[in-house]
Amino acid sequence: MGGEITYKCVGGNSYVFELIFYRDCNGAEINISSENIRVWRHPSVTTINLPFVSREDISPKCSPVVGSPPMLACGVGSAGGNGIGAIERITYRSAPITLLGTPPADGWVFTYENFSRSGALTNILNPTTYGITIKATMYAIPGSDGLSCLDSSPIFLQEPYFVSCAESDYRYNMNAVDPDLDSIHFDFGIPYNYFPTGIFDPQTIL
Repeated sequence: MGGEITYKCVGGNSYVFELIFYRDCNGAEINISSENIRVWRHPSVTTINLPFVSREDISPKCSPVVGSPPMLACGVGSAGGNGIGAIERITYRSAPITLLGTPPADGWVFTYENFSRSGALTNILNPTTYGITIKATMYAIPGSDGLSCLDSSPIFLQEPYFVSCAESDYRYNMNAVDPDLDSIHFDFGIPYNYFPTGIFDPQTIL
């Protein structure tokens, strides 16, 4: 359904990367071993392995009343959810990884790709023919000598809202913060498709 890649400077030239994605519990099962993110434009590192950390049912909760349907729940395994809105948060996290050097002007790019779109999606035509690519970019820091990391990525403190009332106003605030107190600029993300081969080119994976 979506997700994010974040990174944290842990000293020296070392970073810890975290991948979080959100799964429709009515869709395919996840890999509970590890996932890889690919690294683009770095001179030596091409892949970072992120072992599985946790999975959490974050389906909306409510107080049931007499005659109401059961609360949404993720269940177990592939297609284990009990209705639209059953959502799971999956977390993977790397060991400290050393990235030597300084990113180019267009940055080092980190991508995670997956082709397991749920066939129950209604906002995409033929959803099972599309995948998803999640992207993060690390840019050069002015004044950096390339010998030690100086910056971590922004993070989200608010859990996503996946269910809202039809025909009601919806205010979206993910409570994004930057641990280094850098300014944050928001844009709508580009929905990249899955690309199992070739190079990262935003113009060809839409």
